[in-house]
Amino acid sequence: MTTPILRVRDISTALVGRKSVIQVLTSVDLDVFRGEIIGLVGESGSGKSTLAAAILNLLQPPQTLQSGSAFLTLPNGEEKDLLAISEGELRRLRWQNIAYIPQGSMNVLNPVLTIKRQMTDMLLHHGLNHAQALERAQAALQMVNLSSNVLNRYPHELSGGMLQRVVIATAVTMNPAVIVADEPTTALDVVTQRLILQELMKIRDTLGTTIILISHDMGVMAQVADRIAVMYAGRLAEVGSVISVFEEGLHPYTKGLIASIPQHHNERVRALPGEAPTPWHYPQGCRFHPRCPHAMAACSQALPELLVHAPQHLAACYLYEYPDNALEINRTPAQVIIQNGKGLHERSANCS
Repeated sequence: MTTPILRVRDISTALVGRKSVIQVLTSVDLDVFRGEIIGLVGESGSGKSTLAAAILNLLQPPQTLQSGSAFLTLPNGEEKDLLAISEGELRRLRWQNIAYIPQGSMNVLNPVLTIKRQMTDMLLHHGLNHAQALERAQAALQMVNLSSNVLNRYPHELSGGMLQRVVIATAVTMNPAVIVADEPTTALDVVTQRLILQELMKIRDTLGTTIILISHDMGVMAQVADRIAVMYAGRLAEVGSVISVFEEGLHPYTKGLIASIPQHHNERVRALPGEAPTPWHYPQGCRFHPRCPHAMAACSQALPELLVHAPQHLAACYLYEYPDNALEINRTPAQVIIQNGKGLHERSANCS
């Protein structure tokens, strides 16, 4: 693969209180490559949004960055550590080089300002004049299939799907190299979800934008992502291409997530046993071992490292460090799942 456009190294975060420090993320490493959609997936509370906030240097107390770096490659080839530069320099890079689509579009936009004011203010801050800012805003709205008439509306006058597309349009107005999209389809109906995913794929295909897509939905990842990074309890459990993860998933947690996707209308949903631990109750060793049907002695003693176990396929699991205990690859019929998204890819290509 090419050189990563974003290199995340050793990111650890904690909840810092008056009398305690609670670990949340632990030594997360991740490479993100130019022009890809990489899906960050896991159950609620796995640390996906916290990792996104850490990368963007948006953590708020009591969340605190303990260690780590996030090196973003700029158009001139220079690397900038988003976690080490000044606030002023970070403001210059935001939106222009890396943008953020936060959760809950209904809560993101200011209810007393027009869409025009909210989209153009950021552009004016980056040095564009009013005419240029308006032109950029109109072009961005057109990219997500919204009329320029939306600019004169207030947020309460738009539907949830339209609001989400406004937020996406705002993120692409400066044509950033990287967009972090945190649960962009949450609280939307399935038809609107599909439209939003189409828009994100169109942006990637048209502008060459790299997208980090955060979701708890493995079905969405199968349809949209090029690669998948699976998170569990503040750690990366597995990273690989969408095909390799779905067909040759290594980590027992990944296998459980895939098995929970219903593939037939009358099929009973197979839920993972137990519950994901909160940061206050992370177990010693592998954090999945209390729920893992293949746990062994080593699993409860120390955290497994994220290691390469197949070409460009990493997993943090002791099963593959002890070959005698390794699981037989249980081939998931990934094509059955991915086939459901075939039309999504085709429509996205047609739109572009």
